[in-house]
Amino acid sequence: MLIKEYRIILPIKLEQYQLAQLYMVAKETQKVTKESNIGEGIEIVKNEPYEKEKEKGQFTHKVYHIASKLPGWLSTILPESSMLFVEKAWNAFPVCMTKYNCPFFTKFGFSVQSIHQQNAGTSENVFNLNKDELKKREVVMIDLANDPYPKNYEYDVRTKESKCGVTPLKGKNWIEKAQVVMCCYKLVRVEFSYWGFSGKVESFVHKKAVHETFIDTHRKCLFWADQWWGLKMKDIRKIEKTTQKIYQKKLRDEKRKKGEKIESPESSSSSSDSEQEKENEKENDKEKEIEKKNEEKSEELNEKK
Repeated sequence: MLIKEYRIILPIKLEQYQLAQLYMVAKETQKVTKESNIGEGIEIVKNEPYEKEKEKGQFTHKVYHIASKLPGWLSTILPESSMLFVEKAWNAFPVCMTKYNCPFFTKFGFSVQSIHQQNAGTSENVFNLNKDELKKREVVMIDLANDPYPKNYEYDVRTKESKCGVTPLKGKNWIEKAQVVMCCYKLVRVEFSYWGFSGKVESFVHKKAVHETFIDTHRKCLFWADQWWGLKMKDIRKIEKTTQKIYQKKLRDEKRKKGEKIESPESSSSSSDSEQEKENEKENDKEKEIEKKNEEKSEELNEKK
């Protein structure tokens, strides 16, 4: 098992990050689902409140269908169960636990334990690790402004002029200059228990599926600040609901293509695809209206400054 603790600094308050992160996930999920092939995308199986012991939060269960992301030769020899990943998350902000697994690879999985604090990444053992775990743990500090950018990357937080004032992040010492900072502490455990492959696969997952993803998604959180600024939790839930409907329609399209029986979607009492599409369009119009109102609020805030 390879253990790394990632520390990501952002120039916002904790309550702002909660909305920013949920908005980013909802928007990315919808984008991936829309652009994927028929029958692919991100399936939202469950999205509901949960309560256990003294903890309350939101539980989500998602299935990532990724057949088109694999090389053609590989997808022809692997079973269908190997072309999906399962994500289960218990989000009781400011703490969260997310677990990933692939049904085909029973000895592979990784978890992301998150704690968010209003500091600059100065808590040295926020997860209360024991001595053995501390020896194995590698701390990785992520600088959203100055860490390397991919070629032709469009979410540059160094140059983005947000109306709400979150960006740009300028200079090597932007953290010291920021009026407020917070840190996402993310403890990631990756395990691939197959002889001869464990070390290489675990390192690859940390680099591609974890480290690079953390940088990209948190840059998007800041880059889209004007879009989530002023949103409420009910606005986020509407976007998530729309995404679920988009995936359900894709699934029905796939069944129709295969000549299988098509059942009415659980989220709608209508059995008509055209009515379902109209409902989706209404939801999209609502999202655009929300974004427009947020931009107007940001402009007012900018004028006051």
